Amino acid sequence: MSVTEINDGNIDEVIKSTNKVVIDCYADWCGPCKMLSPVVDEAASEVKDVKFCKINADNNAKTTEKYQIMSIPTILFFENGQLKDKTVGFTTKEEIIKHIGE
Repeated sequence: MSVTEINDGNIDEVIKSTNKVVIDCYADWCGPCKMLSPVVDEAASEVKDVKFCKINADNNAKTTEKYQIMSIPTILFFENGQLKDKTVGFTTKEEIIKHIGE
């Protein structure tokens, strides 16, 4: 499964569209974000029944404010439309998968 780019305009719809959603909050200038991107891609290819997305924190202030994203990269984990968990900083594929499964 591929990672879908989302924005302030469609994030709520995406979160409600499926049981589990993982959102990678990044910025183009962020080194750790660039390191995390292929890790998220790999997790997305291995985990079924989870929608993986990414959102540019610089271009989507409404979302960064709503979910209190102060540092990037931040990964948001949603289940049944609710924020379940959040990680800040570089995260391994195993940690991402663990957060999804909890």
